[in-house]
Amino acid sequence: MGSARVLHRRYLRGEISEEEWEWYRTQPFHAAGPINFRPFLDREWYDSGGAEVVMFGINFYFVTIPSIPTVSGRWLSQHHSELEDGAPPFSALLPQDHFVRRVQAMKKQLKDILAHPLLFEIGTAHAVERVRSSKAAVGKWRKLQAGEKLEDAEKPILDFLTENYIYHIDVSSLGNVSCTFYDRVLPLLIDFTD
Repeated sequence: MGSARVLHRRYLRGEISEEEWEWYRTQPFHAAGPINFRPFLDREWYDSGGAEVVMFGINFYFVTIPSIPTVSGRWLSQHHSELEDGAPPFSALLPQDHFVRRVQAMKKQLKDILAHPLLFEIGTAHAVERVRSSKAAVGKWRKLQAGEKLEDAEKPILDFLTENYIYHIDVSSLGNVSCTFYDRVLPLLIDFTD
């Protein structure tokens, strides 16, 4: 939602062209964040001393929604006076029924991830690449901080060191919260039982 509001503000201030705006409006939105692995560990091992083992017990989830929430040009022209801080209000960007549909789609993706038989192996493979890419990023950053130029091989097509890259990360952990908890807290909004 924050990204959608920032992009709306930039579009309305004329900082984004019509072509770029249409591109943002139609692109899938990918979100990622941590999953706490401890609840998925072997219970017997955990209870017989595994809880005392120092380890990095997380994985990461990646989910996709069709696009960021946006309003139409018609809405903008008819409701310009309703803008909040230069962007459409939350209720216009994501009405409750749209919110519920998106949450249910993300919930299904998350359940599929957590039920995958290779959950730990996928996490291990991802961690190796994450370490490699993090080291490469630090190397690039250090070069730039020292005033050095990056070699062409160090400049991928889309790089997070460019101003055109939009990076999002969720920082809430999955794994400590059960679907049962949500059923008690949000019973009228979302059906987590299916």
